[in-house]
Amino acid sequence: MQKTLTEIGSHSLFHEYLNMVGVTSPSLNMIDQRWEYRYQDRLVAQIQVDTQGNARYFIDARAISVN
Repeated sequence: MQKTLTEIGSHSLFHEYLNMVGVTSPSLNMIDQRWEYRYQDRLVAQIQVDTQGNARYFIDARAISVN
């Protein structure tokens, strides 16, 4: 996990976050070990899947704030 990312435990909140930043949610069936979304070389979201198939969700919470 990158220092700028925060782990969230909710699959549905992760996908809501992706929708908010304009990203289509990937299907977990299509992810082997890791999925990342980057915007302008900045890591915004990541999914890590372990060998048992358990997914961990990470987001860059800075993308939520409105400037």
